[in-house]
Amino acid sequence: MNGMRKTVRHLAMPLAGLMLLTSVPLQPATAALVTTQQAIATDQAAANRAKVDALMQREDVRAEMARLGVDPDEAAMRVAALSDAEVAQIAGHLETMPAGQSVIGTILIIAGVTAIVLIVLDILGITDVFSFIRPQR
Repeated sequence: MNGMRKTVRHLAMPLAGLMLLTSVPLQPATAALVTTQQAIATDQAAANRAKVDALMQREDVRAEMARLGVDPDEAAMRVAALSDAEVAQIAGHLETMPAGQSVIGTILIIAGVTAIVLIVLDILGITDVFSFIRPQR
């Protein structure tokens, strides 16, 4: 019984000190009013950051960055380090950028329309570009 008291006495003081440390607040709590504009700006900044982060996580974007020699993980870290104003600027440009367009697609569409117009003109006899449409008589 006497040995048990010594063990408890040796443990009681460090445990009491630990309880005292955990119960004392490290920093005093502060309160302040938050204006509506601050709350909206915070929500908007979070939405812009989420939009840009979602873009950075897309597989086609990551593949294109890798093709261009940019490490996608390093680019994501750099985007995370941007300020709210910079992220808002990027998110604003995302809305105005064309989606899925390329110069090759535009050239193919123009070539297709031109071919159709020439075929119709050949059928009507106005031009003679394609010899297989109206054989010479």
